[in-house]
Amino acid sequence: MVQSSLPSNEPLVTLSIVSHGDAEKIGRLLNSLRTCEQINQFHVILTDNLGDNLPSFDSSMGTSFEILRNQQPRGYGWNHNQAFRLVKTKYFCILNPDILFVQEVFRRLIALLETDKVGIVSPLIVDSSAVVQDSFRTLPTPLEIIRRKIPGYRLAPTPADADGLIRPDWMAGMFLLLRSETYRKLRGFNESYRLYFEDVDLCTRARLAGLKLLVDTNVRIQHDAQRASSRNFRHLLWHVESALRFYTSHVYWQALQNRSASTGQ
Repeated sequence: MVQSSLPSNEPLVTLSIVSHGDAEKIGRLLNSLRTCEQINQFHVILTDNLGDNLPSFDSSMGTSFEILRNQQPRGYGWNHNQAFRLVKTKYFCILNPDILFVQEVFRRLIALLETDKVGIVSPLIVDSSAVVQDSFRTLPTPLEIIRRKIPGYRLAPTPADADGLIRPDWMAGMFLLLRSETYRKLRGFNESYRLYFEDVDLCTRARLAGLKLLVDTNVRIQHDAQRASSRNFRHLLWHVESALRFYTSHVYWQALQNRSASTGQ
């Protein structure tokens, strides 16, 4: 079921946000977006994964909305792919509901997307204490996944270049901005992943297609990580299942072969 509220002007970016009872968080996110950005640039597609848990949002501030209400809960990739089928804007942005905007970010990020071979971009993501979040990494290995579960593990941040840009192998799906044409060519998320590794898979396929990934440290957004898989047994099982799926996929092995070839190993 779809509820629509579309103003006459043409937005530039579609934001896809999936809610699991996150109406309050989404309200804060949209308020922060209105504070920091030109709101009429955006069309927002909200997916209510619980069916009837999101209220209708006020579009009087210039934002256009569509609310998709699932009859049964669906996976992360399925929900964003469903939203993308409605996209008519040049750019598509995947957002977590617990993101907060603290400054304008889209102008710089869109400019990066218009440079040669750039496929997916993200701002630097920090928590409420301005600590950089573990949202971009090199291609993960099974050993690294195990090490991250050991108490005392710390992220070793990838340094930025002179322009403030980081070139990771993948970026977390809490914020991914790309051209709609790029998302279409990549065929979106692989829906066989339930909740984890969809972003790793998408970013890896983008790199295999010759596209660059960039994190721009000159702009930032705020996000406080939930770490659901460390507290919820069901989420932990989904994490393990998705990891096994990725590490046995041709996407992972092709990326490993390419890395070995580039390093001469």
